[in-house]
Amino acid sequence: MNTPLSNRFSAILAMALLVCAAAHAATIRLEAPDDGAVYDLHSPCVKEFLEHFEERGVKPPRPPLSEAEIAQSNKQHTAYLKWREAGSPKDKRVKDWEDRFNFYIDNSWTKPLMKRASEEEKSYRPFHWTVDGLVTNVFIEFSTEPDFREPLREKVIIEKSHSRTDHRPGYLKLSTRYYWRIHGMDADGKDVLSDVRTFTTSDTPPRMIGKPMENMRDLGGGVNADGIPVRQGLLYRGQAPWAKASEAFLRDRYVTKLGIKTQLDLRGKDEFEKRCQQWGERDLETVGIHHEFHTIIPYHVNHPDVFTKLPAIFAVLADEKNYPVYFNCAVGSDRTGTLAFLLSGVIGREDKYFYDDYELPSFNDNLKRYRYCRKGSELFNTFAKGDKPIRENVVAYLLKRGITQEQIDAIRRIMLEAPGGAGASNTPTRGGAGGNGTTN
Repeated sequence: MNTPLSNRFSAILAMALLVCAAAHAATIRLEAPDDGAVYDLHSPCVKEFLEHFEERGVKPPRPPLSEAEIAQSNKQHTAYLKWREAGSPKDKRVKDWEDRFNFYIDNSWTKPLMKRASEEEKSYRPFHWTVDGLVTNVFIEFSTEPDFREPLREKVIIEKSHSRTDHRPGYLKLSTRYYWRIHGMDADGKDVLSDVRTFTTSDTPPRMIGKPMENMRDLGGGVNADGIPVRQGLLYRGQAPWAKASEAFLRDRYVTKLGIKTQLDLRGKDEFEKRCQQWGERDLETVGIHHEFHTIIPYHVNHPDVFTKLPAIFAVLADEKNYPVYFNCAVGSDRTGTLAFLLSGVIGREDKYFYDDYELPSFNDNLKRYRYCRKGSELFNTFAKGDKPIRENVVAYLLKRGITQEQIDAIRRIMLEAPGGAGASNTPTRGGAGGNGTTN
């Protein structure tokens, strides 16, 4: 039988239990970056790489070739010239790409930098928070609106029932003010939200997607040589989608976060099908993205295998209904780099941008070698000469090879902000949730 004393004791006990539970409820508190900070989208090593143009461009001395090596080099060069002038089946192409183009050469400055970059990939996570209590199903959320409408959400890795307390964002836009918070669940499945902070991203292109090792970038961001802002979230370059990636991952990355509508695959269909059989690769049609093959070879812009394919590629790129567009080859460096070079010319970039964009695959996990280009690729031998800037030489080449002025103007309308800050009237304003609206 309950007595007034026992009832009072039960009430006190219940209250104590509630207070105890409240005291041990899971909480999340943001630590870094500071509220209102400017956040550089480039990691320290990538930033250092981009800022030291002269140091990374020093070509190291090479030991003298033997007579036999000179003879072999001359033989290869003769074969290459015949192939370049007349064209040939794929299996007869010259194989010694690295020797011919000096793609990968470390100098005394780049070698230690690339070593540090490899270590940086393992530990660099500039966003930090603290967790008190058990929190699972953790996401970091970014939004351009304080009420977090349509936030960009990135999953945080869960390890042994405890959430990570740091993260490296992969989809933020340049020159944009964001609100951010951590969103998780406690042991009872209830939402746990951190406090909210703001930051503004740096304005220096290129806008890298994911980590540098993924070799994926937005061709937008910053301004072109005429000072016109280049629109983000419309044109992406990268490598083939990860082999054995789940449909959920492909949908989240390419549809939800980037809003891709069209995939231009610069490989051959036979190459793609072989990779499907060997590694379980799939194209983005799996998640409803239109996929086209436009097979080219890299760098040899004066070879029929390249310039005869360009009109079809530029016809796709001149139609704003196809945007956002993702173009790729296998590792996103050579064939992809060739088309990115030409498009950067259409956009009207400064000369240094061409070198930066070409050399950034040095950080690609598939290469693991410094990508030296100053005296290498035929792209620079063709376009970085004379008194005119690279962009003008590129446009002159495209007009000569069947790309129309109307197509060039259409791509410019899509990619460049119109006077007053507005883009083309019917062009999408952002690519998926990762765009998060406007820039400052």
